[in-house]
Amino acid sequence: MITHIMDIVPPIDPRVLEEELQGQTCLEPLSRGNVKLYVVDGYKAPSVMREIGRLREIAFRSGGGGTGQACDVDRFDEDASLGFRQLICWDCEEKEIMGGYRVLWGSVCRMKADGQPDMPSAHLFHFSELFVKEVLPLTMELSRSFIAEKHQRQSESLRRNIFTLDHLFSGLSYLTGMEKAQYVFGKVTFYPSYPTEAFSMLEAFFRKYCLDTERVVPHQPYEVPAWADADKVLIHNDYREDFRALRMAMTQKGYYIPPILSSYVKIFKHITTFGAAVNHEFGDVVEMGLLAHVDDLIPNRYIKHL
Repeated sequence: MITHIMDIVPPIDPRVLEEELQGQTCLEPLSRGNVKLYVVDGYKAPSVMREIGRLREIAFRSGGGGTGQACDVDRFDEDASLGFRQLICWDCEEKEIMGGYRVLWGSVCRMKADGQPDMPSAHLFHFSELFVKEVLPLTMELSRSFIAEKHQRQSESLRRNIFTLDHLFSGLSYLTGMEKAQYVFGKVTFYPSYPTEAFSMLEAFFRKYCLDTERVVPHQPYEVPAWADADKVLIHNDYREDFRALRMAMTQKGYYIPPILSSYVKIFKHITTFGAAVNHEFGDVVEMGLLAHVDDLIPNRYIKHL
């Protein structure tokens, strides 16, 4: 549990960011007007990494989470031997970072003495030997996804938020194809303010269609009461139809499905979930683990990048 909250570090001079980005990898084929995608090695671009950490911490705190540190940068960002890289969306006109992901290819993931992968998800989930040997080497792990808080509070926030997330998804699919990854593994974060009943509704759907209780297991599972109306709403025995029914039921109660979770369901024919874990090091948020196979991407413009 976080007991002390530090003041956020000041922003980095945009000119310094722009100069450092010149030495990083630009995914030029994915440029859209003034917006570009960059793959950044944090240890080679310390100012960009600091700004990413600053924006991450602001975004996470606004939702009720965060590390409590002045800047959300850790060893996974700074240690070159661990293999992590940053995918960011950069606005060339405003000279600002709009959002990003931290990515790791399982093929280069370092293993710990206990046989577990040395990656952020490992402090929340235990990975089976089967997963480590057969799935991890073919997987791209995603963590620390964020949209800059500025684009979450402006009047045009929804449009900019969706644009940024969509652009980042294009970058992720491009990287997946470039590295010949077959799976993506990530987490969906639920902040403390997320209603328990809303999570129960989601849990009922995923338990029916997506839950895997063997390959990856939460260290400290987040358990909620069963949704009493599940048998009345999830009646179609069809993944898509029942998800639409779930969304309608949640909307009627004034609940929402996290946008990133909706995006995964929208662009993949099927996803696998591994339950949810409580993250006491990140403001007591709840994190749901999920896995998707690139062959399950619904044909759309992302598919061309694979």
